[in-house]
Amino acid sequence: MRPRSETLGPLGRSPARATRQPTMPLPPPVLPEPPPQGGAIRRWLHGAAFDNVGLKFLSIVLAVTVFLLVNTDKDREITARIGVSYTLPEDKVLVSERIDEVRITVKGSWRRLRKFDERGVERINLDLRRASSGEIAIQSDMIHLPAGVTVTSISPRFVHVTFEKRVDRVVEISPAVTGRPQHGYVVAEVKAAPATVELRGAASTLAALAAIRTREISLEGRTDSFVVESEVLPPEDVKASTLRVSVQVRIDEELVTRKLPGLTVALTGDGDPARWKVAPAQVDVTLTGALLAVEKARSALRPVVRLPADSKPREVEITIEGLPPGIGVKISPEHAKLTPVKPAAAPPRAP
Repeated sequence: MRPRSETLGPLGRSPARATRQPTMPLPPPVLPEPPPQGGAIRRWLHGAAFDNVGLKFLSIVLAVTVFLLVNTDKDREITARIGVSYTLPEDKVLVSERIDEVRITVKGSWRRLRKFDERGVERINLDLRRASSGEIAIQSDMIHLPAGVTVTSISPRFVHVTFEKRVDRVVEISPAVTGRPQHGYVVAEVKAAPATVELRGAASTLAALAAIRTREISLEGRTDSFVVESEVLPPEDVKASTLRVSVQVRIDEELVTRKLPGLTVALTGDGDPARWKVAPAQVDVTLTGALLAVEKARSALRPVVRLPADSKPREVEITIEGLPPGIGVKISPEHAKLTPVKPAAAPPRAP
């Protein structure tokens, strides 16, 4: 038997003692943070910009790489220019205007288009050996592009061609010259060797062609004859049997005729010129010869009449003094009348 408690209250059994729970301290109240001052804002911005710079840079690189990997596979289009060449028949000539290039639009991924270079694309070859006049289509399969790049458009898409019969014809060679020789010299002759050339081209083109010219040959300041090689210049789409010719240029002194009117006749000889009278007193002189020699002689020559030993009137020949050799001369008139002049009477003496 469990013994009773000896402790009894005034009303019987004493009440059991209540268990006390431990008392927990209350947390301090949360107060709002004071607004940051100016220096704190700057420190915060500096930390946001420069803390962990390496990680931030790596994040940017990864983001850009992902963007490029996602977008480089998208198809894009660019334009390019491709040259055009022609294979022509032997018996015909293409007389219509040629198209030297076409404009195309190509499509492909950006990575492939970045490596695309129109200069590396072969020219479009139009084989016209069996074609007739009309429209020739340019097909996409005529353009050889790198793998992964395709043609979406071609402009122009058609080429108009017109043919004429090819013929042969022999024409003269006409050397072309420019400039002038030195003063006192002239071009006497210009000729090519060979003098003719055989041409092959369209019938209408050769029918209107009387001669073929060479490249210009300069004559500026020349005084002597010379020989020079030159190139013939056939029209477009015309072939010549030879392209190089020898051109002979002959340069001579310029021959001129100059008239000198009204030259005074001079009296020469042993007599006294004051005792003679010549008629006419002036004559016209015409000189013929090289230009430089004639110009030099004009200032040195003079027409003269030689006085006789006696004092009889007579007709005398007029000659030219100071005339250089090689100069032709004509005097008009060729003769003059020479008459003596009576001495003036002496004045009477004063008484």
